[in-house]
Parts: sequence; C-alpha cells; structure tokens
Amino acid sequence: MEQEFVSYSWHMRWDSLFDDLEAQLAEQGRAQLRDEIAENTRIERATAELSGSLSRFHGCELSVKLAGHTEIRARLGPCAEDYFCLETDLSQWVIRYQAVESIALPAATKPAAASSTQGRAIRFSAVIRGMLRDRSRCQIYGIHGLLIAEGTLGQAAKDFLVISTHQRDEYVRSSEPSAQLMIPLGSIGWVVATALN
Repeated sequence: MEQEFVSYSWHMRWDSLFDDLEAQLAEQGRAQLRDEIAENTRIERATAELSGSLSRFHGCELSVKLAGHTEIRARLGPCAEDYFCLETDLSQWVIRYQAVESIALPAATKPAAASSTQGRAIRFSAVIRGMLRDRSRCQIYGIHGLLIAEGTLGQAAKDFLVISTHQRDEYVRSSEPSAQLMIPLGSIGWVVATALN
C-alpha cells in the first residue's frame, strides 16, 4: 500500500488563510456595528426637541436669557411642548420657548434620566388658569421682552387672558374698579407670578 504524502505546511497555509478571512469578517462586522451606532446617535440627536432635552435638568438651577435683555436664574420646574417653568421661593415663571434666547445648563450636574412625558401635554392656557385660581400678582411680558401688563388675572380662556391692572404689591379690590386688558396668548413671552408677603 502506498500512502499519499501530504505536506503539513500546505494545511497550515489553508488554516492560516481561513483564520485571516474569519478575522477580517469579524472586524468588518464590528466596524459596521460601530457605524450603525454612530448613525443612530446622530439621528437621535438630530430629532431631539428642546422640551425633552431640557426636562432632563428638572430641579437644577439654570440661567435663562430671555428677549429684552432679561436674565433669570432659578430652578427648572415642569417642561411642556411650548413652555417651561422656573421657580424660586417667592416667584414662578411660565416661559414660552419663543421668548428664550439662550439657556446656560449647569456645568457640574449630570442630567437626570429622561423624565416621563407626564405634564408635557398640559397647554399654556391651562397653566395660566392655574395662576388665575391662585390669585397671584402677575407680570406679563411680550415675546420681545417688554412688560405688557401687571396685575391680577381675571380670566384665562383658550387663546386669550384678561388681567385687572393695579398698583404693584396690591390686590385687586372689587370696590375699586381697575382697568382690564385682554391679551392674546400668542403675544405672551412669559408670565411671572409673585407671592405677596
């Protein structure tokens, strides 16, 4: 019987070739996965909305520059699709995004995990109705940063509000009629509600 002689080096070359091809295929798969992750991250960042991104900083102190050279430094409260709230111990601001020029995010604080969408569907007019119930003294600013009116809210409708104007640090009195202004909600940049001490 004659045995066929097979070179050991011949088998080694084929094994080495297949190992090399497998390594190339594995690296190509890893590179493709990295590219997909990078593309998904770009898409996620490109489709992010201000309200969702801002809500991650709920409870943190922010510095917000508004139209008309107004700057507010306060804790971030609830965020909705067209407005967000800032709070201090004495005042609350309901600010529409259209009046915002910039927001300085806290440097040392890591953003909290994205919060639920609870409260995001509450309309601006519903928040104004809440201020009406509280009977807080309010200052209403336009989208360009100018004070429109100061007083106590008298009515909050779907697309407008009525405010009874009166002297600062006073309540509206039924015995003393005051001027009333009707203001379209679309012209409002932000509302400040201040508690009287």
